Amino acid sequence: MPLPAALERTLHHIRWELRVIVGAPVTFGVTALVMAVLIFLGVRWYHRAETDQLRRQLAEYRNKLGGASADQTKRALDALTNELTGLQAHLKPRRINAQQRQKIAGRLRPPARAQFVLTIVHEGGCWDCPQYAADFDEVFRDIPGWTVRNQVIMGLSRRPPHGLAVVVADPANPSPLEAALLQALQNAGLALDLQGAQSPLEKVPQLLLAATSPQ
Repeated sequence: MPLPAALERTLHHIRWELRVIVGAPVTFGVTALVMAVLIFLGVRWYHRAETDQLRRQLAEYRNKLGGASADQTKRALDALTNELTGLQAHLKPRRINAQQRQKIAGRLRPPARAQFVLTIVHEGGCWDCPQYAADFDEVFRDIPGWTVRNQVIMGLSRRPPHGLAVVVADPANPSPLEAALLQALQNAGLALDLQGAQSPLEKVPQLLLAATSPQ
């Protein structure tokens, strides 16, 4: 799910304003910084889990800017810029780009007449997981010899720290197919975890997609 166009324009505008403010007089810089922080509050409202923290930070910025020097103002601007950059990265939906698709497909073409099965499981309620899962589905369906199953699960008992995991029967001794799957995803630059299947009846390797923890 892509970012709303209005939010993307707001993020671009704030970055432009911050570059202008850094070179501006201190009085203007302080005023504009407060305005930028207020706009930033609106952006961060989009990520509700961090609203309370943002309000505390906004109060701290106002207190600090009461008698701020030029150096103090610049440091506050730098801190705000860094947090804005982190917020944008966190809100950006996960996708599989064309280069990653090619790398995955290039390493997972099965021998002639071989048939492989993969189950893609994504966490219900995860805001970017449906599109992320659809990307993986397209990648594997385009590879001859692969059959893809899809599943949605609620209430994960073990959420992978990276939001993506390869689930195998025995993590200590993955099968050649499981090892090839893990290596292909890693070669594509995807940060992921390795998990063991919760049931011995689960013989088919899985891709588990889950929400990532707020930073």
